[in-house]
Amino acid sequence: MQPTSATSRQAGFTLLELIVGLTVGAILLTAIYATFVGVSQTQRRVETVLDQTASWRFVTETIRMDLARLKSTSTFTGSQEEFEADLFEGLEETPIRVRYVWEDAKLTRTAGDRVLIVDLPKGYQQPAFSYGRAGEWEDKTDMLPERVELQVATPRGALIRAFMLEFDPRGDAQEASG
Repeated sequence: MQPTSATSRQAGFTLLELIVGLTVGAILLTAIYATFVGVSQTQRRVETVLDQTASWRFVTETIRMDLARLKSTSTFTGSQEEFEADLFEGLEETPIRVRYVWEDAKLTRTAGDRVLIVDLPKGYQQPAFSYGRAGEWEDKTDMLPERVELQVATPRGALIRAFMLEFDPRGDAQEASG
């Protein structure tokens, strides 16, 4: 038997060291992949919520801007599914008839000859308007309300947005008659 010395030994890794190294590397790559997948799924959920929020905000801001252009002399009729009103546009305050109609989760806004259709996000359902006047809420009205409320059922609960009109319809009507 020949004596072995430290210099005559083969340099390199043993099979056991290679297997351990590959196993540790595979575990690290699996952890990195799982983190990447988790972040990607979270990003998709966040984008979905942001899209839903943007759609809801667009609908409510459009309604708010239209209601802000009403005057105490505007005619108004409303039910849970729709409302119509005369709003005033431009410096000359030209009257324009605006109408909002809910059909399932689709809102159609008609103002003059312009039509805008907005789909609510998936899962949003049962949109409804209600109207407040003198502290009472009604599902139908033929009078200009003090407040308009929009309610929508979502998978996470109800979303409610109330709009206050920027004038007192009772006070303006009393001034006109008195």
